[in-house]
Amino acid sequence: MSALIDIMSKLANCGGSAANTGKLGCLQSFGTPLSCILAKRGFVIPKETELSIAYLQTEIQKGNLIPLIDASSFEDVSAEDAYSTNAAGVERLNLKGLPKYKLMFEEGHEFYRQMSELTSFKSKTAILIDDAGKWLFAVDSNGDYTGMTLGQVAAEMRKTKVQGGDAESRAISLQFTDREQWDSSYGIVERSSIGFDPSDIPAINGVSVSLTAIPASGDTTVSVSVVLASDESSPVEGLVFGDFSVSSAGASQVPSALTETTAGKYALTVTALSAGALIVDLFNTTLNLNVVISLGELYRSDTKATTIS
Repeated sequence: MSALIDIMSKLANCGGSAANTGKLGCLQSFGTPLSCILAKRGFVIPKETELSIAYLQTEIQKGNLIPLIDASSFEDVSAEDAYSTNAAGVERLNLKGLPKYKLMFEEGHEFYRQMSELTSFKSKTAILIDDAGKWLFAVDSNGDYTGMTLGQVAAEMRKTKVQGGDAESRAISLQFTDREQWDSSYGIVERSSIGFDPSDIPAINGVSVSLTAIPASGDTTVSVSVVLASDESSPVEGLVFGDFSVSSAGASQVPSALTETTAGKYALTVTALSAGALIVDLFNTTLNLNVVISLGELYRSDTKATTIS
């Protein structure tokens, strides 16, 4: 895979007074955006970066990127440019309209609840991905790549299914606030150059960690169950001892060994527990983050505490 700078569409300044309107060559286009990756405001992808699943995975774990993949539908609700007309009937541009997109998702309620966390103002940008797998980035003054600048991001009210009508759904609306960036300071990467499908991009799954037995002070084994938060029943398999963090009476430790007794159920070997609060959750010690990766999937756990004596 090549660096982004080598596969990005080339932008040329036409000088303002003369536009290059010829149609020779293979002209690039961008289709219907059905996926987007929200990024933290200020997050930049250097132009020499090789855009790979591994790169995206790490930035998603860090919280710099939040993928929203495979919307069921798209709606363009952009504002039109505003003009005034003088007495001679001559129009003049008063205000450039701002682009605004809606992506509609037909998913389960855990997904809808998580969408609520995305509502924000001027804190995010968005990389768009169309239905053919092409990526659209903004290009900054250094030639590096970012998401398109966003103002209001709003998770809209959930729409309930009407008998015989559309499925239950929830939309997220994105208003883009930099019209110059939207009109000219952007680049498109083809699906063939990216080398993977948007559906391959990992997103973080919520999990619930619970004790299957309450240990006593002095015990060196903690037994836990790990299931997906979306249904509280699907087991999360393949975790290793380095994926867990244990806090006993305020002292943190990483288990020294682990046995997966059955699917999603683990026996953790720890140093002797002390009386007091016991907390077991998932933690990535390498990145110092609460998001771990197992079998190619990303997981973030809730934090539940119990008291042992």
